[in-house]
Amino acid sequence: MDEKRKGLKIKLIVAGVIIVLLGGYMWWQNYGPYDITTPKKEIGSPEEYDRFMKSLEKAWRDDHVGFTTPEETFDAFRKALKDGNYELASKYFVPQKQEEMESDFSKNINGYVDSLVDKLYLPHKIEYSESKEKVFFIVNDNKDHTFMYVLTLNLFNNIWKMEEL
Repeated sequence: MDEKRKGLKIKLIVAGVIIVLLGGYMWWQNYGPYDITTPKKEIGSPEEYDRFMKSLEKAWRDDHVGFTTPEETFDAFRKALKDGNYELASKYFVPQKQEEMESDFSKNINGYVDSLVDKLYLPHKIEYSESKEKVFFIVNDNKDHTFMYVLTLNLFNNIWKMEEL
C-alpha cells in the first residue's frame, strides 16, 4: 500500500510541475517580453495605430545619441549619469523611454542615482548576445548577478541604445 501511495504522490508532483510550466508558458505568450513596438495604452483604430507607428519610427530615425558598440554607449551613459547630466543620460535610452528615464533620474528618490552609479561601475559580463540585442549582468564579488541592463541596436542609424535598466 505504501508503494502505491508513493507512486501516486510522485505522479501528483509531476502533474503539478507540468501544470505550472504550462501556465507559465501561456502567461509568457500573452504577457511576455516587452515589445518596443507595442504602445503602453490600447490604440483604438487602425489609423491611430498607423500614426503611432509612424511617430515611433520617426523618433528612432531622428535619434542619433549613442555609439556603434554597446560598450561605448553604456560607458557614455554611465559617465553622464555619474556627472549628474540626467538629460544626456536619458538620451542614451530608446526614444520611447527617454522622458521617463530623465524624470526618474531627476527625482533621485532615496539616492537612487548614486546607488545605481555604484552598481554600474561593478564588473559586468555579457550573458546573452545576438546581432541586435545584448544583455549584460553586473556581478558582485561572489560572482552573483546583482543587476541587469539591456542594449538594443537602432537599425535606422546603427547605434546602440539602452533599452532596459
